[in-house]
Amino acid sequence: MFERSKEHLKDTGWGYWKHLRHSFMQSNRLIITALKSYIHGIFPSIFVADGPKMIVKIYKEIKRLKHHDNITKSS
Repeated sequence: MFERSKEHLKDTGWGYWKHLRHSFMQSNRLIITALKSYIHGIFPSIFVADGPKMIVKIYKEIKRLKHHDNITKSS
């Protein structure tokens, strides 16, 4: 596991702390988006397009990452 972690960090070109910060920030964005989607399900007039807009925004950001090609090959 340690070697795979080192390889992943090498692929990203990031250090441990930058990677950790990025991962936490993305997780928080996804949690907030999920909560907004739950609220939208109950109250359809609230957060009408927040979920799809955020998912597309995150996807576009991921496509710009140095290691994007490696991410899509392993899926």
